[in-house]
Amino acid sequence: MRYSFNILRRFMSNLHFLMFLNGFLLASTAYFLMESTYENGLFASIKADVESRLDANDSSDSLFVKAMNESYHLMHNRANTFVTQANILGPEGGVFHSTSVDLMTSNGACGSYSQVLARIIRTFNFPVRIAQMKANGIYAAHNVVEANNGKRWILLDPTYDLYFVRPDAQLASFADVHQDWSYYSRQVPAGYNPLYRYEGVRYTNWSKVPILFPAIRKILNLTIGAERTDGMSIRTLCMNTYSIYFYIFLVLETILFVITFKRYVKLVVLPRRNAYPVASRGFAKYFNVREKDTSWLQ
Repeated sequence: MRYSFNILRRFMSNLHFLMFLNGFLLASTAYFLMESTYENGLFASIKADVESRLDANDSSDSLFVKAMNESYHLMHNRANTFVTQANILGPEGGVFHSTSVDLMTSNGACGSYSQVLARIIRTFNFPVRIAQMKANGIYAAHNVVEANNGKRWILLDPTYDLYFVRPDAQLASFADVHQDWSYYSRQVPAGYNPLYRYEGVRYTNWSKVPILFPAIRKILNLTIGAERTDGMSIRTLCMNTYSIYFYIFLVLETILFVITFKRYVKLVVLPRRNAYPVASRGFAKYFNVREKDTSWLQ
C-alpha cells in the first residue's frame, strides 16, 4: 500500500504527467458538455413538438397524455432493431447510457420508455418519478411513470401508451389501480402482459448499493420522513448522465489545475527557496530582469 502511494505521489509531482492529466480532463470535460448540450437540445425539440399539439383547453393531465403519445410514437418498434446490437454501442450504451441512448434505441424496453417520458415531462417542470412495479413478488418487473399535476400523482405506462381513467373521469394514480385492479384491468390494450397487475411499487432500490444506499435512506428517514423517502425516485435525478459527468470532471479539472499551477510555480517560476516573488527585487532577479544602465546619460 505504501509502495503504491509513493508511486502515485511521484506521478503527481511530475510536471509532465500533470500537464498530460490536465489535457485529458479538460478534453473529457468538453466532451461531456458537448454531449449534454446535444441531449438537452433533443428534448427541447420534443418539448416544442408536444407544445404545438396543445390547445387552450388542455390541462396538465392532457399534457402528460400527449407527452406519452409523443414518446411512444418516437420509440415504438426500435427495440427490435437494436436488441441484438446493444453490445456495439460502446461506452455511450453502457458506461454513460444517458437518456438520449434510450430515446434512439429503446433497448431498455419499459425502462427506456419510462426514462424518456420522465425526461420529457421534466422539461415542462412537473415533478416526475419512475415506479418499479412488483409482479409475481419481484420488483422492477415493469417500469411505469408517475407525474404530479400539482394535486396528485398520475399514472402513465409509456410502453403501452396507456393511462387509466377513474369512475369520476379523472386520471388514476398507481394507488388507485393497485386498490381496484379488477376495474382497471378492463382498460388495458390488446397484447398487454397479464402479469402486470399492479401488486406493489417501489421508486428506488435502496439495497442496490450496499452500505451507501441504506445509510442514505436512514438519513433521509430522519430528515424528511419515511413516506417522502419511500416515494423518492433517485433514477429521475440522473437522467442526463453526461451533465453529471461534466460537473464531476469540471471539479476534478479545477482541483488538478490548482495543483499543477502550484507545481509549475515551484519548479519553473520560483525554483530557488530564497526567491520572494512578493518583493519586486526578488521577482525581477528570478526572471533575470536587469535595470537598464543609464550611467551613460550622466
